[in-house]
Amino acid sequence: MHRMRDRVLLGRGAAVGAVGFMAFGPSIVKKVEMAEMAFVFWRLGLAAAFYAVVLVLAGNRLRWVDLKRSAVGGVIFAVNLVFFILSMRRTSAVNAVVIASLQPVLLLAVGHRLFGERPHRSVYVGATVAFLGVVVAMAGAGAGGVSTWSGDLMALITMILFASYYVASKKARAEMDSITYQLALTVVATAVLLPIALVAEGGVALPSGGDWWMVAAMAIIPGTGHLMTNFAHGHVTLTQMSLISLLFTAVAPLYAWWLIDERIAGQQGLGMAVVLVALSFVVTRPVEVTVRPER
Repeated sequence: MHRMRDRVLLGRGAAVGAVGFMAFGPSIVKKVEMAEMAFVFWRLGLAAAFYAVVLVLAGNRLRWVDLKRSAVGGVIFAVNLVFFILSMRRTSAVNAVVIASLQPVLLLAVGHRLFGERPHRSVYVGATVAFLGVVVAMAGAGAGGVSTWSGDLMALITMILFASYYVASKKARAEMDSITYQLALTVVATAVLLPIALVAEGGVALPSGGDWWMVAAMAIIPGTGHLMTNFAHGHVTLTQMSLISLLFTAVAPLYAWWLIDERIAGQQGLGMAVVLVALSFVVTRPVEVTVRPER
């Protein structure tokens, strides 16, 4: 019993840490000038190389069956990246973040139906408060761009795809360790994105100058966050994983303030504080299901 509790705590810590790493992404992207699809392709390629080194150091190897088991997650992840880029070009940052924050609502229902998760009732209260905090923070941040119905629709599709990626990853983690799964899905995602980039941009231009450093930073820093996320899927309920991901809304602006001097308005800071407090409460709630331990 104590061992199970320790693994759950480890998984929650990994999930929180994952957000800390992935929240560097927006600040890194803002420093890059290369074409979007080419950037994503090389980011995936370098990430695959990084995960391959980690897998070798762990004394494991990638097999064909691993690629087959990871195919669904890899395809969804690649398509999600495409819709994310398209939505960010067509709607405001506020709309995109608020729509993305609806993900826990969808996964609360999916987690119960597919994985038998029954969160404590207080989790629903915490989720509601956290969502309101997201709305307050984004309203305080300003519109940040022009909104269109097509952009909002693409943002909604992005949210559904990322929720589906979470579900596919949790299922895959029942059969695979986190490092092997992360490498396999990234290889699949790279292969899927290549023809998309060829059609959309006529090729995959090599990064130039300082862009190589940004691509490498994106592959390793947020890439480590994705690895930690899939580790956490082996120990944490889908519901808690989705709620913890809302921390992104509070952490990413702090990094932007630190790294690229983006100002944080008073209302935005208040909303971020609400998100942090609400999710700190949610993460400490009892676990209602037994999750499969890390292999």
